[in-house]
Amino acid sequence: MRLNKFNFIKNSHHEFYELKENDLIKAEDRLGFRFPKELREFYLEIGYGFIRGNKSAINRFLDPATIADITLREDIYEFDPDLDDIYEDEDRLVFYEVNEGVYLTLDLNDTDKSSVFFFDKKIADSIEGFIKKVDQNDRYFEDMED
Repeated sequence: MRLNKFNFIKNSHHEFYELKENDLIKAEDRLGFRFPKELREFYLEIGYGFIRGNKSAINRFLDPATIADITLREDIYEFDPDLDDIYEDEDRLVFYEVNEGVYLTLDLNDTDKSSVFFFDKKIADSIEGFIKKVDQNDRYFEDMED
């Protein structure tokens, strides 16, 4: 793991919260698998929280417990109609909330780097690449060609 891989995202206009490794492990235990390597690195280096940009968007890196709730359809996500059909692919992991009911996913088949998807459209080859782009323009992926 490259230390400070995501250090560039630490600045005053974003809001991140520290995450303890134990909280990460608890969520992984609930899910029955480890989070992708690159997502684990991000959590342990930066945490979870919000990318500031568009005031009408949430732009939230979800915490591990929320990812487990969404994946397992537990708590407030148990009967969430926004998750039906769109976010049921077992090879994808919801990790980022764009707006209420709209999420970005990671490809769970990737090993070192995790491809990022907006619905079925690949918008970045890695979390690091996604963060660099979203730091410049939090809506860049909405205008991308297929």
